[in-house]
Amino acid sequence: MRAAMLKRMKNNLFKLYEKFCIMQWGIGFANADIAQLIRNRKYDLSFTWLPIKDNIISIADPFIIKNPDGTLNLLYENFSMATPGNYGKIDLTVLDQQFKPIMNKRLLDSNSHLSYPFIFNEEGKTYIIPEAHQDNKVTAFEYDFVNNSLINKKVLIDNLPLIDSTILKYNNKYWLFATLGGSNNDHSKLYIYYADSLFGTYKAHKKNPVKYSLDGSRPAGNFILVDDQIYRPAQNCSIFYGRSITINKILELTENEFVEEPYMELESQKKSFYNVGIHTINSTDGIIVVDGIRLVFMPLTKIYFSIKKMWKK
Repeated sequence: MRAAMLKRMKNNLFKLYEKFCIMQWGIGFANADIAQLIRNRKYDLSFTWLPIKDNIISIADPFIIKNPDGTLNLLYENFSMATPGNYGKIDLTVLDQQFKPIMNKRLLDSNSHLSYPFIFNEEGKTYIIPEAHQDNKVTAFEYDFVNNSLINKKVLIDNLPLIDSTILKYNNKYWLFATLGGSNNDHSKLYIYYADSLFGTYKAHKKNPVKYSLDGSRPAGNFILVDDQIYRPAQNCSIFYGRSITINKILELTENEFVEEPYMELESQKKSFYNVGIHTINSTDGIIVVDGIRLVFMPLTKIYFSIKKMWKK
């Protein structure tokens, strides 16, 4: 009984501590083979976390492209969870082979929220498809490696607030997976759209929404192909947003059917610097990149922004 009381006291103290903390997202790299991670169903990696100078700034939703010289182009969302009215922007950081930043650049700012800069390679070209559900459309940009810029903007789907669009080319079709914004189901209802070309026209899957669950619906990174099997990372928001990643195994994908099952879970590592949650994973050429959450104790900042938010109401 005493042990139960102590446990309750500990939980209550932690909840009080959380109220005076800022949630910060960071990005970490590991030299590891994602195929082996999938085969072994074991997630025990040592990450190098990118430094962040300001405690109220977060970086998340990492996607990576490896350059011929071994350097990495890291695309990600830059935002602040502590600043009311702040919206996400897409940034680029070039890193050396030891994951040390060489160059930083603001890649895209649309004056409305941007995140999740999904990367898709098609016929020798690389396309970036950022999440922009507030603009009510899904847009693709060609990536210019010479100038490190986004060019040739093309709208894939219009008049739909899709969140974290993730595309798979399978059986000569392009399958776009996403959740739908503008409701209370941002994390729980999975929708699929398909087309004969990357640039559309996309049709809605006959069973949309094909899945309804807080665990394993909203995309959490690019598809993973291992031993001719397709795996789909998805967010587990059943306890809180960013809790962990569920890797789903796709069993059937056609114009009329979609079946997947949970395969494994990736949780934040307790000894890691970002040890509260994880919600994106991607990989390329023996490198795995993730994002993670940590709590930063900043009571004065939290009180200030809480009052400012209440005053605006």
